[in-house]
Amino acid sequence: MERYDNNALRPFDGVPTPPGPFAGPFDCREGCRMRLYEHVTERGWRECVGALTGDGFTVLQERELNGNRFCALQKGEKRVNLLFTPCDGSLWMTAADRETTPRLTPEGCEGTTTTTFYAFENDQTLIDCGMCLLFQCPDDSFFVVDSGHYFQMNDNDRLYKFMRERTPEDKKVTVCGWLITHAHTDHVCKLMDFLKYNTRDVVIEGFYQNLLPADYAVWDGNHEEQETAEKLFAALEDYPAPVYKLHTGMRFYVRNLAFDVLSTFEDIYPEEIDDYNDSSAVVMVTAEGSRVFIPGDASVRASRMLERRWGERLRCDVAQIAHHGHTGLSALCYELLRADTVIFPVTRIMFEGDLPRHEANRTAIRLASQYFITGDGTVCVPLPYRREKVTALPDETVEDFAKIERLWKYTYTEDYKAYIWETFLRHGGDPGKLTLPTAPAGWIEPK
Repeated sequence: MERYDNNALRPFDGVPTPPGPFAGPFDCREGCRMRLYEHVTERGWRECVGALTGDGFTVLQERELNGNRFCALQKGEKRVNLLFTPCDGSLWMTAADRETTPRLTPEGCEGTTTTTFYAFENDQTLIDCGMCLLFQCPDDSFFVVDSGHYFQMNDNDRLYKFMRERTPEDKKVTVCGWLITHAHTDHVCKLMDFLKYNTRDVVIEGFYQNLLPADYAVWDGNHEEQETAEKLFAALEDYPAPVYKLHTGMRFYVRNLAFDVLSTFEDIYPEEIDDYNDSSAVVMVTAEGSRVFIPGDASVRASRMLERRWGERLRCDVAQIAHHGHTGLSALCYELLRADTVIFPVTRIMFEGDLPRHEANRTAIRLASQYFITGDGTVCVPLPYRREKVTALPDETVEDFAKIERLWKYTYTEDYKAYIWETFLRHGGDPGKLTLPTAPAGWIEPK
């Protein structure tokens, strides 16, 4: 697990650190290193903070949530972040030179647009995965979360069109922030296409992430995913906008949105992340007095950590279901969330296939007043949250069964195909506006 290059930057040099053994340093990318101290007490936490402030470090943010303590400090260009979790007596300490830190104090936002959370309908003509979420702020700007898969052919164009239609004609589309939960293809490929093809009329103010080093992840031989992560790192480095580093326990602000970072890949250390989904950045977004929970694809280990650390403080109004409703967070985690509206970023076919198998999904639905499937149409949640105000836009995409069978070998009965087509029409789908040639029986290319 030792991943510290003695010839590289040594950000812990000159930083007062706790006495005793530690695990690490671990390379967190972008010049950031991490150490983990175990068997730490409340007194040890106070002494660590005191040693840093006594050495001239200034506290940028100090906060407590459910007994867990976070502190961000700076001295010159040196940045240090501390996370103390009394439930397991652990202290995570990161240090970096010139780390790009998000805004740690409230920003505010003036405007007349209703703050709205959108769970975007990805194009599932050819593939059943993908996730893209957005918040629109009072000044018409958008905060975007993830994007979509490369098989969602024109979702970068659809996403641009979605924001352009909701932006005044005399303004450029403004993305006030873009959060990347993790670097799987179905979450980042359309972001890379967006940066390449859709920014002529767009201002992107910054990216927010803590992405697992691609050479560390356990890829199970899937080199495509590893290469995608490397391409994403390069794209973010090349694009002329700041890339902000997130750490668990931090609260950052963008416009009228407040983000509590509840989990990152750093929390799994020193264990190996054998499920790349557990590297997802998990955030709770507070806006207009309402709370929206976004776990990305967080899975088993992240779920246990969320439950143990945050407990009842996870309570929220709206929750995105983790990992598209596949194996993800536990039933206990959804019991703690007790979201009134839950949203599955997945197709109806996969939703109906997963529901009987996963108690967690059934628990989330049982505790909620209502649930939505993004495959049935983009979900619109005006904030402050009121369940009766939540709506879905007309369904825009539907599966092309012939192509899906050739690509993925998935087969369905004619009755089920007809049911999916009828469901598409029932949710306002217009066959004349489909993004790819599609018919109830599937599109067959001419010979």
